[in-house]
Amino acid sequence: MAETTTPSTPQSDAGSETKGRKERIYPQVGEALVKARREAGMTQDQLAASSGVSRITIARIEQAHINPSFRTLEALAHGMDRRLTISFDE
Repeated sequence: MAETTTPSTPQSDAGSETKGRKERIYPQVGEALVKARREAGMTQDQLAASSGVSRITIARIEQAHINPSFRTLEALAHGMDRRLTISFDE
């Protein structure tokens, strides 16, 4: 029987930094979401309906229990008729 080998795929270092450690939560994201949602005059339920993101996920982001993905942030911004802007300020 012939031996076969599978080439290894390089893995990202990003995941290894958080192995065994709790992921850092960024409360600024939740604070910004609350501010934008209130400025849009929306409840969590209304934002959930317009964005396709569950109300529970919205609440967890706002309460700094989870970090949202970029895709989730885009959906939330779209649900509020806003543009998502990311800044690398000094």
